[in-house]
Amino acid sequence: MKLLAIIGDEETRPKVRKLFMSHGVHMFSNVAIRGCSCDGAARPPAWWPGEQNMSTYSSLCFAILEDGQAEAVMEELRKSPIATDPAFPSRAFVMNVDQML
Repeated sequence: MKLLAIIGDEETRPKVRKLFMSHGVHMFSNVAIRGCSCDGAARPPAWWPGEQNMSTYSSLCFAILEDGQAEAVMEELRKSPIATDPAFPSRAFVMNVDQML
């Protein structure tokens, strides 16, 4: 089992939902995120779609999937990244789920 998480601009949530549904994922969770830099002198990572001390609003969608299903979703994201702005595509992460109750 894998935990697949996709984070992107709030506007990407419908596209992520469509991607999940096209791969038979009918149950997933979504969390709204307000990201900000807490260190005025620090520069945010290059992939973070925001400037220093500016809040950015993102969406984190995640689901627990079978290994093959998670890989199929990741492969589609490699081929066709989800983005409202091509300079800041959504990011996806896959983590092993060793146990689940």
